[in-house]
Amino acid sequence: MGLLSTLAGLPLAPLKGLMGMARYIQQQAEQERAEELARLQAELLELQLLRDSGEVQEEELASKEDELLEKVWAGAAGEKG
Repeated sequence: MGLLSTLAGLPLAPLKGLMGMARYIQQQAEQERAEELARLQAELLELQLLRDSGEVQEEELASKEDELLEKVWAGAAGEKG
């Protein structure tokens, strides 16, 4: 029965390959998104440390923090969509 089921499944082989590629692309995109969010979170933490140490002016920190938070929220919204 193995040979018969293999022969019967041959017409579906391209579809199975396409589905496998789609899963791989989705996994890569999710991994990249997670890495980007982790990088943005690290930058936010760095900004918080700079604020706590008083090394940077409050206005500059607020501007950079707003930019980073917008990117984080955009990334989080992309995960849901």
